[in-house]
Amino acid sequence: MKKLYPFLAGIALVSFGGLASSTVAQIKLSNQPSDRSVHPTQSILQAQASTTESKPQSVCPLSSEIAVTFLDSKCQAVVLEAPRTYYRYYSTDGNKYGRYLTTDRYERNVDAIRNLALNQAWGNQATMMMTVTVPAGTTVYEGIVAAQDPPSCYVGGGQQTFIENTRDPNLVWSAGTPMQVERFQCP
Repeated sequence: MKKLYPFLAGIALVSFGGLASSTVAQIKLSNQPSDRSVHPTQSILQAQASTTESKPQSVCPLSSEIAVTFLDSKCQAVVLEAPRTYYRYYSTDGNKYGRYLTTDRYERNVDAIRNLALNQAWGNQATMMMTVTVPAGTTVYEGIVAAQDPPSCYVGGGQQTFIENTRDPNLVWSAGTPMQVERFQCP
């Protein structure tokens, strides 16, 4: 039996990897946004990476200018089977209706800025939050937010969803609600 222990432990790890992968898939395809104020921990990201290392990684099918906003330029095209609600963080009418959405709900603007890598040179201070319901049949692109320069300030790691057409008349944009606003400081 002692000789079989390493073999059985290996089978258990392989089984756990499949379980983690299916759990991640269930979380990704959930119809409801998540409620978290901090980005996913590094261990979760490493667990996701380790469960997919044996599978070939797909490259994001979007233009390179958009793909680089996803971690390692990797995203997945998903056709929504049912309407799905996302969050959009913005600070002015000029950046209210954008193509970048998330399933992550943040209470504080500084968490959204860091985890969604909202470089403050772009002008989005994430002082407002709105929900966006995207209709069934829409193709969205999902992945993890890549860090922006400087990465010590804009770490990324949050969930990112990209939609191609913000003018789709079937999108339902809610009225914005104020965020808890704190002064953003780059470490």
